[in-house]
Amino acid sequence: FTDAEFYQRSFDPREYLKAFYSLSDSQGRPNTFLMQNLRSLFKMFSLEGLRGDTLIDVGCGPTIYQLLSACERFREIIALDYTDQNRRELEKWLKNEAGAFDWSPVVKYVCELEGDR
Repeated sequence: FTDAEFYQRSFDPREYLKAFYSLSDSQGRPNTFLMQNLRSLFKMFSLEGLRGDTLIDVGCGPTIYQLLSACERFREIIALDYTDQNRRELEKWLKNEAGAFDWSPVVKYVCELEGDR
């Protein structure tokens, strides 16, 4: 763990996303850890009765993978993070800005898990 100010100054969301949230690495090997997490989240959000008005993710980082399978179960999803750079990274994706992390392979994988809906 590190102090908040150091984390605020030093954390690089682009490097973090590139290292942990691509479905395959630079040599084409699958990211089995991410794929297992996505399968687990799909199973969890598929449980009977698991739904609601609002889901709040506190400390989401620059990521959306953990929210994808929740989209059909919650009317509103709120993602919160401490660092400015993580929030900016999410905003770039939301606004479809150039240079935003490409979540489309992860989204496609989750859609396949959910039956291509």
